[in-house]
Amino acid sequence: MEFLREIAHLRFRTNTFGAVFRIRHAMAYAIHKYFNDRGFYYLHTPIITGSDCEGAGEMFHVTTMPLNKMPLNKDGSVNFTDDFFGKETNLTVSGQLEGELGALALGEILYFRANLQG
Repeated sequence: MEFLREIAHLRFRTNTFGAVFRIRHAMAYAIHKYFNDRGFYYLHTPIITGSDCEGAGEMFHVTTMPLNKMPLNKDGSVNFTDDFFGKETNLTVSGQLEGELGALALGEILYFRANLQG
């Protein structure tokens, strides 16, 4: 099975992965249908932010610039003007905060934290 990590186009064609993804789909559909039928709103919370929303301190930095050649300002800080986001950005810990805001506006909500895979 480990060799399928390098041959992605064959992964879904195997019996094992095909069965796992069919079951995963059926479970996700059932969960969403259950909550939808009960009046919940499905909310996508951001995973990238320019804010340290809950004072989490050390967060994972996200940038499109090469890490070995980061452009610096005269004071030695990183110049993010050429970065995709135009400012320092991080993976967020603010999913719950966004969920609370959505619940206040919409009522009952359903959200999932991001599933990051390497």
